[in-house]
Amino acid sequence: MAGIHDALSAKIFAEHGAPVLFLSGFGVSASLLGIPDAGMTNLVEMEMVARHCISAVNNQRRQPLPLIVDGDTGYGGAPNMLRTISSLASTGAAAITIEDQSFPKKCTIAAGSQIRIVGRKDAIQRVKGALGARDLYEGESSETRNAGAGVWIVARTDCRLACGFDEVVERCLRFEEMGADIVYAENLQSIEEYKELRARLDPRTVTMVAQVQERSEGPQSTRNNNEKPLLTIQDVGSLGYDLALFGVTPLQCVVGSLQLAARQFYGSGSCDGTGIISQIADEPIAMADFNAVKRIVGFGELEEFERQFPCG
Repeated sequence: MAGIHDALSAKIFAEHGAPVLFLSGFGVSASLLGIPDAGMTNLVEMEMVARHCISAVNNQRRQPLPLIVDGDTGYGGAPNMLRTISSLASTGAAAITIEDQSFPKKCTIAAGSQIRIVGRKDAIQRVKGALGARDLYEGESSETRNAGAGVWIVARTDCRLACGFDEVVERCLRFEEMGADIVYAENLQSIEEYKELRARLDPRTVTMVAQVQERSEGPQSTRNNNEKPLLTIQDVGSLGYDLALFGVTPLQCVVGSLQLAARQFYGSGSCDGTGIISQIADEPIAMADFNAVKRIVGFGELEEFERQFPCG
């Protein structure tokens, strides 16, 4: 799955044969508002972009292309969860993700060891609330709901660095037990962890691997031994997972392309449009490093502000 961030990116990936798309909260924060994925994008904005994406992609299709929408933490308590699920489901979303971070959340990869997680009981209640809100929206009980019908709930845990791998497994098992349609864990630290999690879950449970390509260079061969490996689509499949999400890669490519265009427009000292066009055409498009994307959307400034004015 490609992580799209607006109607244009959705349309491009759909035209190239994407079987399913993922509307990234990180991508929407960056592209719509130019700010970090740190709980500042709200439900209304995510719902608006989801509607634009679904309209652009499915306008002339007989069979709708499934879109998974990032529902973050549900944006609050039980009333907020009810509104989040019903609002995003009303867009035509195929699935909605709900995660176990404390609000305001932050991109898991960007937050690293500083990530804040709710307790296991609260995480379970959050997913239970999402499932209940879905069933209420669809007018069915979970017992009579046909398998695969309606909007799916994706239960996600971000607790790996804060709570350890054993807690990841326990939470995923409970999400599975409650009937989440897709279960996944962010930011696992090794292939062995992915293997063990998949082995502990029911083989029938739909699972996902989500990755951020932090550097612009290639996959495992260019990385140091201490770095977490970037799994290929084939790796993800061979480990037994159903979905491989590269949530920020398209945004990184957009940032790299715009940076190249800006350098050619303003770095050459010339306003000759013909020269600019030829220079851009002759230079290969580069994908921006994840750190460059974080810098541009303002994670550094946000973290400095949080250090100076801690609250909540």
